[in-house]
Amino acid sequence: MPLEPGLIGYAAFASLALVIKKHRPAPPLPAMPSPQVARVMGWMLLIVSAINAMLRFGPAIGVVAWIGQLCIAGAVFVLCLAWQPRMALAAAIPALVLAAGLSLA
Repeated sequence: MPLEPGLIGYAAFASLALVIKKHRPAPPLPAMPSPQVARVMGWMLLIVSAINAMLRFGPAIGVVAWIGQLCIAGAVFVLCLAWQPRMALAAAIPALVLAAGLSLA
């Protein structure tokens, strides 16, 4: 089962979390976007995740697979955010790189 939609969804949730001041780390992470850019990036990543799922599984199963993978990615992100907030946010970049690598393979 392709994991790319879930990995992209994780990065989207991390980007959307950066919009909220409470979740922005006090010493900023390297290359941390502004809240406005993070909001746009988060929504764009969600759209890319949906498109990826529909291309991989077809339109009917793709929507179901996308929602399922978003649920898992959201749960993992929330648990990591409660445990290690900086690590949860920083893990978005490797998740995107891994999703790109899996898409090309």
